[in-house]
Amino acid sequence: MPDVVPLPDRSPEITGPLPTPFRRAQLDASRPAFALTPAGPVVSTDAWSDRHLALLANGRWTRLTTGSRWHSRPEWTGGRLVAEVFQDLAAERANSVPIPLAGIGAEREYAEPPALLTRDGRAVAHPVAGEVRLPPGATAECVVPAFPGHDRIALLLRQGRARRVVCVDRDGVSHWDGPVISAGPWLSEHEVVVVLEAWPGRIPYAWHVRSGALRRLVGPDQIVVDDVRAEGDLVGLSWTSPGQPRRLELIEAGRLAGGEQVRLSPAAPDAPGLPSAVCTVIEGPHCPLPTLLRDPPGQARGTVLLLHGGPNGSNLATWSPFAESLALAGWRVVQPNLRGSGLVDPAVRAPLPGLYGVDDADDALTVLGRTAVGPVVVGGMSYGGYLASRVARMAPEVRGVFLLGGFLRPSDLDGSGHPQVEAFLRTAAGRFAAHVPFAAVPHFVAHGERDPRIPVEAVSAHLDDLPSGSEWVAIEGEGHGMLSDHAARRVFPPFFSWLDRLG
Repeated sequence: MPDVVPLPDRSPEITGPLPTPFRRAQLDASRPAFALTPAGPVVSTDAWSDRHLALLANGRWTRLTTGSRWHSRPEWTGGRLVAEVFQDLAAERANSVPIPLAGIGAEREYAEPPALLTRDGRAVAHPVAGEVRLPPGATAECVVPAFPGHDRIALLLRQGRARRVVCVDRDGVSHWDGPVISAGPWLSEHEVVVVLEAWPGRIPYAWHVRSGALRRLVGPDQIVVDDVRAEGDLVGLSWTSPGQPRRLELIEAGRLAGGEQVRLSPAAPDAPGLPSAVCTVIEGPHCPLPTLLRDPPGQARGTVLLLHGGPNGSNLATWSPFAESLALAGWRVVQPNLRGSGLVDPAVRAPLPGLYGVDDADDALTVLGRTAVGPVVVGGMSYGGYLASRVARMAPEVRGVFLLGGFLRPSDLDGSGHPQVEAFLRTAAGRFAAHVPFAAVPHFVAHGERDPRIPVEAVSAHLDDLPSGSEWVAIEGEGHGMLSDHAARRVFPPFFSWLDRLG
């Protein structure tokens, strides 16, 4: 395979007082994470703080962008490199901007690629078959343009929690239903790449659009492939594993098209003595609860139950500097998928909670009962923080609660106005647990002062009701969650000090 040198470690000027795992650089989790250009692969990475673009050429990485604005989702399209540049990260506002590449495409006029979806998004405009309407209620997640010299178009449809990959050509329509996360690129006239979820991994396969056969492209199982791109003779993959930051892999397209299954080599945990993560499925009373366990190098001082947000987030076999830092600090880290999780693998996909903050809290208690050692601290980001506060009321072994960009009561969301929050509130209307007093244990609450999803004023209004030993960290200029290095430096050092005081 073509050699891809590792990204440089993040400098002490970036990480400051953060734990050692935060020094490891990785690709952005957003798709596309990279672009294959005539000058070489271009990635969006945190190697130079936050998100910037870097070019791999002549065996080394060169930074392409500077300044304080995030650069994400690079694409090689219309003969130029373009990327999303965030004018206001906290407000989640970005524009697509051409990015100069020295000696490449400077003389060419940039043109948007032709639209494949109709204006209303309800049909595919096929060059030969004409307008092909989508099924009622379905939305197109992505459209894969035709393989060069052919008229076949592939697209990924989503309807509720169901997913379908479809091929449209002059001969008609074929499809395959299953846990498809992404589609594209084409490997040949008859095969298109589909990434399928099989917890804890996400693995690319080749789907033969005529026979319907699926052919696995890479191994092993416990890896998560986020993004697949092709250009010329190369196929690129963005992938991660529990011990390895997200990285770029380049494979000759002929190997994959010729039927070879390529074995990738996940790195072991970087810290000496740190055990590899264990992926296990706990059988709950109502549904399976797939869970990641990360143990410390020695005897655990206790357990941190780290809950996903969303509530339709998910925990997969991915690397996390936060989770690895907790393990290195001596904690067993437990990351479950609960009812409401966004997993699409039918073997472990859970139903939605009947009551938010009750059914999923019961799932968390089941996981704790099977995995916890010593005293317990429970927390999470966004909805995971709210759920943590509920679990703490129900589990006497809990010594502390942390919320990172979370909320303490459902009413904290009333003034949001964010479309995704409003959609969740419509789904959860009348299905939130009744409010009870907060657990009588210390809370650590950190929140962005410009959070567009969960108003900081609503969360901070509860501070006087929190028990003794609680801490509040307001992150100036930050939006939802903790995306920036500034937020990490502001929050994690006091968080780990607070955690140490709990025992």
